[in-house]
Amino acid sequence: MLREALIDTLRPYHFRGKLRLLAGMAPRTGERTARLFGYDVRLDLAEAIQRWIYLGAFEPQETAAVRRWLRPGMTFVDVGANVGYFTLLAASRVGETGRVFAVEPSPYAHDRLNAAVSANRLAQVRTFRMGLSSTEGELNLYLPPESDGFHSPTMSASSWETLRVPVRRLDDCLDEWGVRSVDLIKLDVEGHEAHVLEGAAGALETGRVRAVLCEFNDHWLRQQGSSPRALHDTLVRAGFVDQEGVPDFGADGCETRFLVHRSALAGR
Repeated sequence: MLREALIDTLRPYHFRGKLRLLAGMAPRTGERTARLFGYDVRLDLAEAIQRWIYLGAFEPQETAAVRRWLRPGMTFVDVGANVGYFTLLAASRVGETGRVFAVEPSPYAHDRLNAAVSANRLAQVRTFRMGLSSTEGELNLYLPPESDGFHSPTMSASSWETLRVPVRRLDDCLDEWGVRSVDLIKLDVEGHEAHVLEGAAGALETGRVRAVLCEFNDHWLRQQGSSPRALHDTLVRAGFVDQEGVPDFGADGCETRFLVHRSALAGR
């Protein structure tokens, strides 16, 4: 169809008003195959995140930051990989000589993620159906009744499904995976970020992690007893420098920040 051909053509490009322009062109149900970062991916258009990915309108600023930072041969850890958008982007940037580790606890999202990795034969990518936290064990994962790409370890409602999912410490995982240095971690876990950082304290403070792309969501962080400022301070104390300067986190706001460890800055 002409409309879908236009969406396919415009998907790689980011411009103001793109989502508003294309939103009415795509079906709101059914599955489609989209070309994404050089890979073919099946997407469910009934789910919000996958629909934004299909339209090429998913997190454009974050996408640009990952593109700028990653190079062939680098190592990327995707914490809260969902259906694999940033995993695929990273795989295309680090190439066959790099490594990508994608962590996603939701069975639905992990199955989608794993299917995309398998279909495109991405040998540089390993996927893990689990979460990361401050200790090893199990935690509840809450899933809404309608699939919209959202799931959370922090929020629930009476109609939401509850799953017990395994969690591990990132410090332990990096040792097990044989990873000496991580060039970039993308961290988006709906308010559980502070716990993930606690389980990665060794890697963060020693400069084993060179950069972090982290979501700061005021509402979800406060559900876990944290805040954007407290989370940001944790990274700063570990030696990370915010590449956009000192943030001014507003109440109930949500933004993503790119921070680089001072040891990585010294080497650039």
